[in-house]
Amino acid sequence: VFASRRANGEYPFDKVPVLYVDGRAVAQSGSMARFAAKLAGCYPSDPTICALNDAVFEMAQELCTINPMINCYVGQEFQQVKRWYFSTLPRHLANIAAQLEAAQRGSGGSFFGGAMPSHADFNVYHHLANARLVEPQCVPEQSALFAWMESMEALPKLREYLDERPELVGIGTDPGLVDKAGRFLAQRHPEGRALLVD
Repeated sequence: VFASRRANGEYPFDKVPVLYVDGRAVAQSGSMARFAAKLAGCYPSDPTICALNDAVFEMAQELCTINPMINCYVGQEFQQVKRWYFSTLPRHLANIAAQLEAAQRGSGGSFFGGAMPSHADFNVYHHLANARLVEPQCVPEQSALFAWMESMEALPKLREYLDERPELVGIGTDPGLVDKAGRFLAQRHPEGRALLVD
């Protein structure tokens, strides 16, 4: 399916993810995230605050190996990537925690974005929540980052999403999603496309 769609030019840079907007394909996850953040009102308008949040967003992008680790890798490959990822994570967490402290000190708010979360908050949360699926204690409970994650999880719409999303199962062995109806879907299944709107 992927090869035929790529051959038909559906993927601007020959890879996924792709977001279709008004019949046009928007590629690159960062571009899609910023687009969505602007629509959701969580992309800072102040140029300096925006630059600081973009820096944190990009730092979180460097944690993205967690996504294929939990969704694709199995067996020895999973174990090898897991060892590497979690050996480097403490330094990343220290850097992110320092940026969170600076943001909170500068704005008086709880989030990288100030009083309300920004796209940076959601990106960091995504990667750290996924990391905790593999190593639940990787973000120490007594840390500022743990408290920040709890603040994120208390946001009503994020809480609603977390409660309703499919469950990720089989990490490292046979990863896939189980929806609320109990249907299992793995990478090996041919559907290959998730649409938000019919």
